[in-house]
Amino acid sequence: MFWPVGGAVGQPAAPPDQAWQTAVDQYLAGDRSGAGATLLHATPPALFESSRRAFEQWRAGPAGDAEARRIATRRFQVSALLPLDLLIAVTGRALATEHEVALENAAREAWQRLDAFDGQDGGAASAQVRQFRRWWRLAFVQHLIASGRFRDVPREAASVHPPEDDAEAVAALALLRGVALETRARLADEVPTGSAAVNMRRLPVASRTAPMLIAMDDAGKQYRRALELKPGDREATLRLARVAIERNRLDDAERLLSPLLLQACRDAVCGLAHLFAGEVYEGRKDMERASGSYARASAVPAVRHSALVAMMQAAMRRGSAGGAYDLTRQFATPVALAPRQPPDAWNLYTAGRLFEGDRILTHLMATVVK
Repeated sequence: MFWPVGGAVGQPAAPPDQAWQTAVDQYLAGDRSGAGATLLHATPPALFESSRRAFEQWRAGPAGDAEARRIATRRFQVSALLPLDLLIAVTGRALATEHEVALENAAREAWQRLDAFDGQDGGAASAQVRQFRRWWRLAFVQHLIASGRFRDVPREAASVHPPEDDAEAVAALALLRGVALETRARLADEVPTGSAAVNMRRLPVASRTAPMLIAMDDAGKQYRRALELKPGDREATLRLARVAIERNRLDDAERLLSPLLLQACRDAVCGLAHLFAGEVYEGRKDMERASGSYARASAVPAVRHSALVAMMQAAMRRGSAGGAYDLTRQFATPVALAPRQPPDAWNLYTAGRLFEGDRILTHLMATVVK
């Protein structure tokens, strides 16, 4: 979903005191993009005032009025869901802090108000509300990771208690915990100053401090847990392979990457798998196979930049400065200079972004009461 950050183009702004209700009504009518644009167009004070006004109007009605309660439940669910739909997509891009805080606070209040609708009948509707609230917490953890608020992640993750028979939710929680641990371990303040950076590929041996290695191992445990519950999950597999590379377990990394390399390579996960495979071969001094893997990675638009850098670095390590220089011309080709280039997949990876960004939101949307 593309959100028009910076305002809704060609769409009149909702009255400030009705912005929240307008967005929720748009979403319930099937206009997801219009609903998001309405909230992005509103000022933070308008978000605060209009959400409070709407929430007071939507309070749970009499227990006997099932239809009124169903409508109110749906509105509060969308009020909790829609801000996260926006925040997960645009956090760290162009959203002002005040706007982010206003959306986050309104979403949390809506989530809390759903408590009045949990357990009202002890039946299917109550179970669906509980399921929604569980997946909302998982989506909120995803938002915290994407926004770099790693200190808040353990507390929020610890408050999520999916039942063991909900394999999807348990696996999603394990994946998120792994991503948080791995991403946090890469931050520069976890290693000696100047020896590592967030956007580096394989971390130098000298920068792998004991806390970083422990965090990488802990992330690996979470990824293995996710794969136990969802065998073949491509993102968990890719990330577990990445951890194996960082720990110099090249045989493990090659085994994990192998199934990702057999598929037609069209997306960032496959492209990064080829990039990582190149590092495995480099680690074994097999430069011919490494170059082939980097070349295949460079064919994926979202991985092209990082793959070209890897190819240049490999050429320099072989003593081929001329070859490295020739590769710099690839950054000035029409393809490289074309508008609307996809974000670099390695930068997204190191920022803790899920490549299937909607995987948790999709479950959350499915639990909105009909």
